[in-house]
Amino acid sequence: IEIVFLDVGQGDAVAIRSPAGRWILVDTGPRGRTYDAGARVVIPYLRRRGVARIEALVLTHPDLDHIGGAESVVQALEVGYVVDPFQATGKDAYVGALEAASRRGVPWIEARRDVSIRLDGMEVSVLFPDGPTSMSYSGTESNAQSIVLLVRYGEFEALLTGDAPVEVEEAILDDLPSDLEVLKVGHHGSNTSTSPLLLARTSPELAVISVGARNRYGHPHADVLKHILESGAR
Repeated sequence: IEIVFLDVGQGDAVAIRSPAGRWILVDTGPRGRTYDAGARVVIPYLRRRGVARIEALVLTHPDLDHIGGAESVVQALEVGYVVDPFQATGKDAYVGALEAASRRGVPWIEARRDVSIRLDGMEVSVLFPDGPTSMSYSGTESNAQSIVLLVRYGEFEALLTGDAPVEVEEAILDDLPSDLEVLKVGHHGSNTSTSPLLLARTSPELAVISVGARNRYGHPHADVLKHILESGAR
């Protein structure tokens, strides 16, 4: 399989190719007044790879840096179905994606622990959430409901944590493998995520941080980088 972390700036967009060349897209990058990562980065990349259809589009949570490009993606490509946490929001980017999916007859599925995408021997499983949750962290309810995915193919395992905070990491520790090949670092390297407990449990070989250069949030946080390096991850 192939996992591609697209350079969308301060946001997330991860494209996953199955052994038979079918694709899953996890998040679509940010959108602003002059920049739509879906139109500018995600769609051109997939088209260069000959992709006309995405089997599943997973929107981890409705923050603009994760769903900004979703409307463009749904309009430009054939999408099998959309998976998201079913967190009600009136954000324009979310409503736009929902309406585009509705116009094109794309089903919208709630992320729960029994949701698993199986393609050609590859399995992408939802570890969190399991339906609506009242959990919040520092007032950021959307991050606390962020989808966490485990990608498996043979002995290979990758964990994609969206913006899930430490509380979510700790809630799913028992479900995590003890030897991860790849960890997509939570919340762009913010110190609200990627606890030493998570790193000790999963022993990732490679940690990937999707982050904008010179961003105003100070991501990735120095403590998080320190913890990652101390864990032995690259």
